[in-house]
Amino acid sequence: MSEFEANHLTAEVVAQYLSDHPDFFKGRESLVESLSLPHHQQGAVSLVGIQLQRQRDRIEALEEEITALMSLAARNDKTFYEFMSLQENLLKCRDLQGVFAAITQTAKGLGLRGYLKLLDHEKNADPLSMESWQRFTTNHLNGKDAYLGRLRQADRTMLFTEQQIAEGQVPELGSYVVLPLKRQFAQGLLIFSSEDGGHFQPDMDTLFLRHLALLVSYMCDSLDWQAQEEDDVRPSTA
Repeated sequence: MSEFEANHLTAEVVAQYLSDHPDFFKGRESLVESLSLPHHQQGAVSLVGIQLQRQRDRIEALEEEITALMSLAARNDKTFYEFMSLQENLLKCRDLQGVFAAITQTAKGLGLRGYLKLLDHEKNADPLSMESWQRFTTNHLNGKDAYLGRLRQADRTMLFTEQQIAEGQVPELGSYVVLPLKRQFAQGLLIFSSEDGGHFQPDMDTLFLRHLALLVSYMCDSLDWQAQEEDDVRPSTA
């Protein structure tokens, strides 16, 4: 056996022994301090220094994760309070015209744009074809309760009218949240958009937004397009 093979065999035996006895250096701290490992940038580095650096890296990674979680919680909390006023306004609506107005006006007050797109509904103020609805739900809402993030040009063309796009009512580089309506007799979408490309992100919680879409769905099924004037039903007085 050559000297190289003997040294290689010895190194393998030592490595296996240390692997089988992870507590070998317990009580031999001075030995640990004398060991060093090659580093491609710093040359030979002590084993203790490497352990300390790994601990620092681990702490930094945990701090970044905590910061990201706190930021996510803040965004979700902000979304909840932003749309709380819309739910209150919707509950006061007497007809679908009021629902459309509440969505667009409340969104505008928040610096957003709101859209309610219904299929197969007479006097639809913001139409959406069945083909477009089917394609979008298949591509982006298949098994999901909401879509959050940016929209490609093909998706924007699919969901919005040429007039809305031409008049700048559809942000090109913004972000969107698209929620399907759970209706009994027809289908549709509740959509909000922001000029800020990072306002709606896929990691946001959608619990409150889904509840809002459920409320809109119920109102679309239960309200007429236009409320009957009170004078029409009020009995005349002599």
